[in-house]
Amino acid sequence: MRKLLIYLLGFFVLAQTNVIACNFKIADFGTPKESVKLDDSLIAPMLMPDRFGGENLIIPLEQICKSNEKLFGTQLIYLYIDNKLSRIQLYRPVMPDRNLMYFAMNKYGNFNLPKGLPKEKWRGNHVWNLNLEIVEYIVTDIHDGHVEIIDIVNKLYLPTIENYNAKVGEWLDSTQ
Repeated sequence: MRKLLIYLLGFFVLAQTNVIACNFKIADFGTPKESVKLDDSLIAPMLMPDRFGGENLIIPLEQICKSNEKLFGTQLIYLYIDNKLSRIQLYRPVMPDRNLMYFAMNKYGNFNLPKGLPKEKWRGNHVWNLNLEIVEYIVTDIHDGHVEIIDIVNKLYLPTIENYNAKVGEWLDSTQ
């Protein structure tokens, strides 16, 4: 009887993990955008070139993580520079929750927030420096509310991203 209870408990833990899990990495860093394969019955992802030499492939996350309804409304954004995947972002604007924060903490590890401050009021960032990747969770204010972002960069492509971000920064500085 005891073994049965342990097996049942293990099954429920695994089932819960699958609900939380979301494998949004459907392409490897350095691969071309043509390597992204989605179900033909889904809406085609949107490809948006920008003035800085990048192309953003935008996919609603619910097309990838169909079982994780808590992440619905999140956009998966693959940034391609020179037709190589250089950055992955999960972008969740103007939602009345912190589901992306909970997802990041479950996937990459917890981090401390200021005591006494509700999670909904916190603004800031946290960085996980992993073996091959740098993962940053960001929550900040935007015009209509706030946005949550998970930004993932492979360390091999960090110079490429830094160069890209410098071009974006120069443009932003010139528009003021």
